[in-house]
Amino acid sequence: MLEVIQKRFQTVILSILVGLLSATFILTFGGPNSQGCSLNNQGAFAARVYGTTITEGDFRAAYQLVGFQRFDVDRARTLRLRELTMDGLVERELLAHEAERMGFTADSHDVMREVAETGVILSTPPVDAPAGYPGPEIPQSFDDRDGRFSSKNMRRFIQNYLRRSVEEFERWQVRERLAQQTRDAVLATVTVSAQEVREQYQRETDRAQIDYVRFSPVYYRDRVESGDEAIRAWMAEHTEEVDAEYQRQRHRYTGLEEQRRARHILIKATSDAPEADRTAARTRAEELLRRAQAGEDFAALATANSEDTGSARRGGDLGWNARGRMVAPFDEAQFATEPGSITDHVVETNFGYHVIKVEGRREGDVPEDEAKRELAETLYARSRAGELAREQADRALAYLREGNSMQELDTRLQWNWQDAPAAGPDGAAPEAPERDSFAPQVRESRLFGRTDTPVSGTGAGELTRAAFERTMDEPLPGEPIQVGDDWYVFQLKQRTEATEENFTPEVQASIRQQLLEAKQTEVLRAYVHGLRDRARADGELRVNEDVLLYGDEAPEEEEQEEAPAGGDEPEAEPEEEESTALPPRRGIGVAA
Repeated sequence: MLEVIQKRFQTVILSILVGLLSATFILTFGGPNSQGCSLNNQGAFAARVYGTTITEGDFRAAYQLVGFQRFDVDRARTLRLRELTMDGLVERELLAHEAERMGFTADSHDVMREVAETGVILSTPPVDAPAGYPGPEIPQSFDDRDGRFSSKNMRRFIQNYLRRSVEEFERWQVRERLAQQTRDAVLATVTVSAQEVREQYQRETDRAQIDYVRFSPVYYRDRVESGDEAIRAWMAEHTEEVDAEYQRQRHRYTGLEEQRRARHILIKATSDAPEADRTAARTRAEELLRRAQAGEDFAALATANSEDTGSARRGGDLGWNARGRMVAPFDEAQFATEPGSITDHVVETNFGYHVIKVEGRREGDVPEDEAKRELAETLYARSRAGELAREQADRALAYLREGNSMQELDTRLQWNWQDAPAAGPDGAAPEAPERDSFAPQVRESRLFGRTDTPVSGTGAGELTRAAFERTMDEPLPGEPIQVGDDWYVFQLKQRTEATEENFTPEVQASIRQQLLEAKQTEVLRAYVHGLRDRARADGELRVNEDVLLYGDEAPEEEEQEEAPAGGDEPEAEPEEEESTALPPRRGIGVAA
C-alpha cells in the first residue's frame, strides 16, 4: 500500500503520514469502543441486520456525508431523508451479508488506499430512492492547496465532519465494498437481446394518429330517465349496494341545517351585455314565469327553455342546497319561498334571470328511507349512464362499419342521431346545437408512439395498444375501448412504421444501453426487496424507529454543523487549517 501511495504523491514524508494515518487515529481517538471522537450515544442501536449493528453514529455519519443536515426539519420530513438514509444503510448490510455468504472479501488496507487515491467515499443509495439521490460514489477531496494529498485533511474530515474514528470509517467502507461486489454481481447477470433492442426501436419510432369519439357517462347522467318505478325496481335488485352506500354517507343525512330543493329556468344575460339584450332576456324570463304560475309543467318548461344546460336536462333540478350554497339573490329567493311554490318575480343574478320553483324543505335528521331513496337515485343514474355510454359507443361503431365517415358520425352525434335540418329559404344552414365538453364529438389525436397517449388525461394503455393493432386497411377496432369509465370509438387515420435504414449501429448501441440500465435498476430493486423480505421473515432485520424521528425528538441531528470541532484535536498549523477540505453541498436534486 505504501509503494502505491508513494508513487501517487511522490513524497516520502507524505507517504509516511498516510501510512501512519490509521495508527495516529487509534492512538489519539481510540479504537472501536472508544468515545474519543464520538457524539453522545453514537454507539446506540439504530438497526440490526443479521447480527450486525448499525449505530446511531453510523446513521448520523451517513446522513452527514450526503449533506442532508442542511435541510430544515419540514423539508427533510417531506423528502423522507431519514427514512431513505436508513434504507440505504440496511440495504448495504443486506448486500454485504450476501457477499460474505457468496465468498466475497474486501481488504481494509486496499479499501482505505483507494479512498485516499481516488477521493471517493462509498455510500449505498436505497433502491427506491428518487432520481438524483447521491451515491454510490461520493467525491471528496483531501488535497491541500497545492493539490497534494493531506493526511490532516482526511483526519479532520473523518473526525470533525463525520464524527467517526478511523476504524469505524474503515469498517464502513469495507461493508460498502462488499455491498458493491454483490451489486456488481447482480447487475452482471442482466443482458439485453437483439430482439429487445428492435422492439424498443419500434416503440420509439412507430407513430399513429386516430380520429376518435369519447362517450362519457358524465354526459349521459343527466339524460337518465329516473322515474319512481325505475328507481324502485333498481333498488329492489341492488339492496346491498344501497345499504352500503347509506352507511358510507350516513353523516350527510344527520343534523342538517335547513336545506331547500329547487328547480330553475335560467335565461342568460351577463352584466356587461348591451341593455337591449338584457331587456329581451328579462322579458323572456317574465313570460316563462307567467306560464309556470299559470300551471304549465315546470320541469318541461325548464327542459325546453333553460339556458343552464346542465340542470335543464334534469328539468331544472338543482338538488338539495343549504343556505349560502347558491349566489346571494338566488339563495334569498329560494329560502323566502314556501315548498311547492314559484317565486313571485324573476330573480336577477350575475348569470342572468331565473324563474325558481321550490320543491322541498328539510332540516335535522333525514329519515332513513328518504335518504336511501335519494342515494339510490344517484347510484341508479351512475349505473344507467355507464350503460348508455356503452350503448351509444356500440351504435357509433356500427354506423362507421356501415361505411359512413367520421365527419358524418359527428353530424349525427351533434343532432342526437337525427338528420340535420334542411337549409332555410335563404340557403343558410341551421345553427347546430351547442355541445358541452363531455358531449360525444369527433376529435383528432396528435401523432403518438407506442408508449405515448393519444388522448390527454388517459394512460398509454388499451387505446394505444388497440390503435397500433389496426392497419389502414382495417382502421376500426373490433369493439369500443374502455378507458376508466369512458368508452372510445376510433378510426386509424395515419400510421408510420420504423424503417430499417435508420436502425443504425449507433442507434442500436444507444437503445441497448438505455434498456440495460433500466433492466439493471429493476433487477437490483427486485433482488434487494427479496433480501429485505427474507431477513424480515427470518427475524434478522430490526430498525429503531426512534432514529427516524424529526424535529425536537431528534435535536442533535438537526443542529449539527458542517464541521463540528473535535474536543481533543491537536492544534493545526495555520496553512493546514486553511486547506481543510469539507464536503461540497449535495442534495437529491431539490432546493433546500
